[in-house]
Amino acid sequence: MASIESLRKKVIEKTKMQIKERLAGKEVHIIKAVNTLEDLDLVFNMLFEDVRDWYSLHFPELFRLVKEPEKSLALIANLTLRKKFVKEEIVKYYANEEVAAELEKKAKESTGADLNEEQAKVIIQLAEKALELKKYRDMLAGFIEKEMQSKLPNLTKIAGPLLGARLLREAKSLQKLAFMPSSTIQVIGAEKALFKHLRKGTKPPKHGIIFQHPLLRKVKRENRGKMARALANKISLAIKEDYFGKKDISDKVVRELEEKAKQLS
Repeated sequence: MASIESLRKKVIEKTKMQIKERLAGKEVHIIKAVNTLEDLDLVFNMLFEDVRDWYSLHFPELFRLVKEPEKSLALIANLTLRKKFVKEEIVKYYANEEVAAELEKKAKESTGADLNEEQAKVIIQLAEKALELKKYRDMLAGFIEKEMQSKLPNLTKIAGPLLGARLLREAKSLQKLAFMPSSTIQVIGAEKALFKHLRKGTKPPKHGIIFQHPLLRKVKRENRGKMARALANKISLAIKEDYFGKKDISDKVVRELEEKAKQLS
């Protein structure tokens, strides 16, 4: 009886250790961070849309001249009322003198409605919250990049930190990703299209989330399938090296991919 109890305790202890090791795995924090990053992107975009729609009642011309969300939010948070949009003040938050001069002109001619003090206060607070969210988002992106460079250097240099982290997230673990064939890596993120192809005989997807890679976007549309295969092969090689070997092969692989992209452009 004592031996059974002792064995039971050992099994429980081993299970606890396995769970602890799994939760402490080097990829867990990267996966959690990239999930949070995408949530922050979604919330920021929604909040920016709300600020833009509301502020457009006062100064709609702003968004025709300033396309960058972060820049327009900074102008709204710091200047707010059209009467404050003078060139000398605008360039403090948007360093383009030509656009600043045009903004000053449009502010004087604007057909937008006036804002009272309370309305302006609420819009300012919304813009400030959006900017705070963007600042935290950028900090989190920096954390992901640092973690990826430290733990998966080859994958990071070849795929980029965010794309690499998203591939890792979709695979659920580095071990699963390391054992995936390159053909599976090529279509990660395109599961719906792949299932549709298998069920209904539609064209198979050429790529999944690796389409975010800048080299894939550079090649001719008709050559994207070839480039996606080459990219997936090299990403697979990089992952296996990070998991099994630890040798830096990234410079050679990047050169080969760039040459391939030139051939297919």
